[in-house]
Amino acid sequence: MADDPNEIARSLDADVSRAAEEKEDLKLTHIIDFEELLKSNDIKKVAALLSAGALEMGDFMKKDIIDRFLDFVFFKVQTGNVDIPSMVFPTKRMLDGVLEKKIIELINVHLFPEIIFRLLKFFTRNVHDADTNLHIANLIYSEEIIKAIYDTYKLFRKDIFKYDRDARTLNVKKIQQLSPRSDNRQSSPLDAAARLKYILEFFLMKYKIGHLYTKEDIMFSRMQGEEAY
Repeated sequence: MADDPNEIARSLDADVSRAAEEKEDLKLTHIIDFEELLKSNDIKKVAALLSAGALEMGDFMKKDIIDRFLDFVFFKVQTGNVDIPSMVFPTKRMLDGVLEKKIIELINVHLFPEIIFRLLKFFTRNVHDADTNLHIANLIYSEEIIKAIYDTYKLFRKDIFKYDRDARTLNVKKIQQLSPRSDNRQSSPLDAAARLKYILEFFLMKYKIGHLYTKEDIMFSRMQGEEAY
């Protein structure tokens, strides 16, 4: 069966819109000198500035300053040194250890809880290079954040069984901060759950968090107990 022309048109419009947004985000990220901000100010002041800046953003559908901060963090890790705690989980670390330490504290302590949604959005939007989600995940140690990722994984896993296509992708789109009318192919709950599962497996390898979830808890075979609706 041929693809729905309306679906194709929506997909093309979404791709164009996303490309324009990413270009603008990159420009704005360069305007905000996050590295200078971090190095020149007390960590609590930086957190206050980022939190206040996020509240000032008027358009919920666009990235705010905390989203751009995560883009900056990702760039700094991406251009850093290779770090392979396990062959299954290759990642990287920042070249500047002092800066990295400050960022880790910001993410896990001072930007909690508002950082949670931005992290989930980052992870679920990273469709084409999902392995690099570990570059950010490697900076997370907060059990509250890890638990939020686990809870979101379970939500997506349950959504796989929804019969209606639009309803099936709705929760993923909410986390991705995309319009409900955007292309469903970028918001598959199965794919999104798989991306989060990889991160959760990484946390199990890195930390002793069996009281939060176990390897068995995040198996897709657990879906057998979910009800379709």
